[in-house]
Amino acid sequence: MTAPVRISSSEWRWVTGWSVVILLLSCVPYFVAGRLAPEGWQFAGIMVNPLDGHSYLAKMQQGYEGQWLFHLTYTPEPHQGAYIFIFYLALGHLAALANLPLIWMFHLARLLAGLVLLIVAYRFLTRVLPDLKERRLAFGLLLTASGLGWLGAIMGAFPIDLWVPEAFVPYSLYANPHFPLGMALMLLIFQGVVWPSPSGSQRGRPLQTNSLLPALDVASLLPGLAALLLALILPFALLTVWAVLGVFLVWLYLARRRLPWPQIWPTLGVVLLGAPVIAYDYWVSVSNPIIAGWSAQNVTAAPAIWNVILGYGLLGLLALVGGSMILRNRAAFHKGEWLVLLWAVTTFILIYLPLDLQRRLINGLHIPVSILAALGLHRWLARSSLQAGYRRLITTAVITIGALGTLFVWTVPLLGMLTPPDKSETTALFFLRREEGIVLKWLHENTRPNDIILASPRLGMFVPGQTGARAFYGHPFETIDAELKKSMAEAFFRGEIAAVSPPADFLIYGPSEQALGQPHRLPEYIPVFELDTISVYKLR
Repeated sequence: MTAPVRISSSEWRWVTGWSVVILLLSCVPYFVAGRLAPEGWQFAGIMVNPLDGHSYLAKMQQGYEGQWLFHLTYTPEPHQGAYIFIFYLALGHLAALANLPLIWMFHLARLLAGLVLLIVAYRFLTRVLPDLKERRLAFGLLLTASGLGWLGAIMGAFPIDLWVPEAFVPYSLYANPHFPLGMALMLLIFQGVVWPSPSGSQRGRPLQTNSLLPALDVASLLPGLAALLLALILPFALLTVWAVLGVFLVWLYLARRRLPWPQIWPTLGVVLLGAPVIAYDYWVSVSNPIIAGWSAQNVTAAPAIWNVILGYGLLGLLALVGGSMILRNRAAFHKGEWLVLLWAVTTFILIYLPLDLQRRLINGLHIPVSILAALGLHRWLARSSLQAGYRRLITTAVITIGALGTLFVWTVPLLGMLTPPDKSETTALFFLRREEGIVLKWLHENTRPNDIILASPRLGMFVPGQTGARAFYGHPFETIDAELKKSMAEAFFRGEIAAVSPPADFLIYGPSEQALGQPHRLPEYIPVFELDTISVYKLR
């Protein structure tokens, strides 16, 4: 077994310093958004995909209230809970223990998970790229590189670097905690399987590659434990890991012409410890009628290939160069290089298999693409006749182009916020009126978890995460029969129907609802809470 590269203290300081800088920069758009809030409005704290972001807060709210069984609080139907989304439920419990607002706990977890990912990623890079310059280049691309989404937007395309955060490390650092933490666990699994740690009496001498029995200790169990955590935090990523490891083991067998037992044993641990969670998730998705209804709506089709190509842009082109170099040098046996190549190819194939959740399997693809790109760029420049100054210029240009793509992705929401929220339905998803925040707080203190709150589709998005009660409609996936309930809610506010089904317990009627119209029986309702232009009515 090849000994790992020793990382000096100065190198760790370099890694940690740049990691902290990028994570702090990821907070800047959030602070700017808070400053952009117009008078009478407040920033709600979510920058990336508010619909999903507030659903994470809704899950945390359940944990905050002491629950470990997850319920869909975006739908009015009563149903049994399930042990899923444990990560966000746990964050809610931690927020309660620390007496922190949920949004603060969300961002603290995002930053901590991001730091864990970047430290683990650099440790992984030392296994794949022993050359210091190569791995520093790869780390720089991991930290900053995005694709050509800005160019695609001009051309009328929709590249994935504009809307698929799990496909990019910088976008994941900016979006939420579970994407970066999932990627870190993927790397820990790959490292533990591909380079198994010598244990017991084997420490200090090479691992016996012809041994059929594993030497068990804590280190040998780490890949399986990481798989268990990954199944709880980001189960779709574990499916990708299984596929990549399967392909890698086949390649290893063909390359060595013998069974790679040192890699087979930890892979079995990865499968056996993660499989029960995956099996339970599947059982819940087919046996619980409400969760099954959500799963039927939760279809995430793969993006068009053109949008994937533009999404990775120059990074993807350089990755092709790096991959071709590995293929041309097949005689050289570099497990790490072949792992990242097989990881990239396998993931690309997975997302175009005929599955309902194709796009979910793309998680972490940015990591092997960045490594292959760094490998291709550095080795191509090393073989070229260009002077050192020109080589540095080209490297700087590549990193700059990638960083500009990430800067564009991070700042696009801010540009959208320049339109006042009362004049843009999109901008209104990022902000709450001051009165709406007070009303939601009152509902949090005066409702029960099973109470159903009817509001406009926009305000319904905020209801579960802010109140702990259930929204009649608030999410296109997590509300069962979402299109029907959205149409029913809008028809109720237009006065076209007298009630919704299932019936709601509370009605919010404020500017967002008034823009839709006036309920048919509004004069008959007695308000239980009023503030300026917004009222709350108890319907049952």
